[in-house]
Amino acid sequence: MSADAPPRRGGNLGFLGISQVVRVLSGLAINVMLMRWLGVDGFGIYGYVATLVGVLAFGSHLGLNKLLKREIARDESRATSLIPDALLAVTVSSLLTGLVVVAWSWGLDGRPSVVLASALAAVALMLRSQATVVVAAFHAVRRMALGVGPHLVGRLVLVAATAGLLALRPDVVSVFVAQLADGLVTLLLVLVVFHRRIGRMRRPGPASAGALARESIPFSLHSLFGSVYLSIDVILLQQLRGEVEVGIYRAAAVLIGMLPLLAETLNAGIFPRMARHLGDRAAAGRELRFAARILLVVGVPIAVGGMLLAEPLMVLLGGEAYAPSAAPFVLMAPLLPLRYLNNGFGMTLSSLNRQPARTRGVLAAALFNLGTNLVAIPLWGAMGAAATTLLTELLLTTWYGLQVRPLVDRLDIGSVLVRLLPATVAMTAVLRALPALP
Repeated sequence: MSADAPPRRGGNLGFLGISQVVRVLSGLAINVMLMRWLGVDGFGIYGYVATLVGVLAFGSHLGLNKLLKREIARDESRATSLIPDALLAVTVSSLLTGLVVVAWSWGLDGRPSVVLASALAAVALMLRSQATVVVAAFHAVRRMALGVGPHLVGRLVLVAATAGLLALRPDVVSVFVAQLADGLVTLLLVLVVFHRRIGRMRRPGPASAGALARESIPFSLHSLFGSVYLSIDVILLQQLRGEVEVGIYRAAAVLIGMLPLLAETLNAGIFPRMARHLGDRAAAGRELRFAARILLVVGVPIAVGGMLLAEPLMVLLGGEAYAPSAAPFVLMAPLLPLRYLNNGFGMTLSSLNRQPARTRGVLAAALFNLGTNLVAIPLWGAMGAAATTLLTELLLTTWYGLQVRPLVDRLDIGSVLVRLLPATVAMTAVLRALPALP
C-alpha cells in the first residue's frame, strides 16, 4: 500500500451509508408530503417551528455525541460509564431547552397550534438527543451497524405516522406528533441494543454528569453558533417577510441540506480513526486527503447539476407553487462542495483536540451571517438569505482550512479540482443539450 492509499475501513462506512440513505429518502418523502399537503404558507409555519427548535437544539444534546466519540474511541472500556452520565445530562438540559422553546414560541407567535407544535417538537428533540449519545458509543467502538436497525425502524415509523396523521388532520401539529413517535421508538431500540451488545450501563451520577456537560461546552457552543448561522435566516424571514417567503426559501434550503449525505457518512466513519492520529501529521493527512478527494468528486458535480436543474427539481417535489424556490436554490448550490470540505475540516479539528478553534470559527460565521441577513433579508427576502448563506460558508471553509493545515500533511485540494474540470464541463454540456429529458 502506498503512503497515500486510504486505509481499509471494513464495513462501517457501508452501514453508515445505509443509515444516511434511509434518513435522506425518508426526509425527502416527508418534505414532499408537507410541501404538497400543507401548502406554501403551512410549510412555512413548519419550517419556522423546526428552525426555532434547531437553533436551540444545542441546549438539548450539548454536542456530547462528538465528545463521546472522541473519548470512547481512545478507551472503549469507558462506554458503559460515559453513556449513562451523558443521558442524564441530556435529559436535564433538554427539559430546560423545552421550556425556552415554548416560551419563545408563545411570546413571538402566540397561536395555540404553533405553541403546541413547538412543545411537541421540543419533546421529540429530547428523545433524538438521548438516542444520539447512545449511538455515539456504537460509532466510537467502530460498530456502526448496531445503530442501523433502530434508525431504520424509527424512520419507517416517522414516514408512516406522518402520512397517516396528515391524512386525518393536515396541519403542523400532526407532523410533530409523528416526530415524537419516531424519537421514542428509536431511543427504546438503541437502549436495548446497547445493553445487549456493548454492556450494562452503570448508574449515572449527577456530579460526573455535570462534569461531562462542562467538558462538552466547546462542542455545545459550536452547535449553537452553527445552528445560528445555518438557521437564523429562516427566523428573520418569518419576522420580516412572512410565512410564504419562509416556505419558498425553506423548500430550497431543505433540498440543499439533504445533499451532504456522503460528507456526513464519510466523516462520521473516519472520526474515530482520526481521533487516534493525534500528533501524527502523516496519518491524519492520509485520512483527510482520502475524504477530501471523494467529497469534491461528488460535491462539485452535484452543485453544477443542481444549478442547471433547479426549477424542474423544485416543481417535481412541491408542485408549481414552489417554482420560485429555484432561484434561491441556484444561488445556494455552490455551497455544497464548500460544505463537504467544511464538514471534513471540522471533523479533523474536533477529533484532534482543536474543538475551540472550530468553535471560534463558527462563532464568527454566526455573527457575520446574522449581521448580513439583517441587511439582506429586508431588501431581497429569500434571495438575500441565500446569498448570505453562501458567503458565510465560503468564509467558514477558508477559516477551517487554515486551522487544519498545521495538523496534517499536504491536502492537494487544487489538483483534485483541476482533474474534475473536464468531467464537469462534459456533464454541463449534456444537461444543456438535452434539457427536455428527466
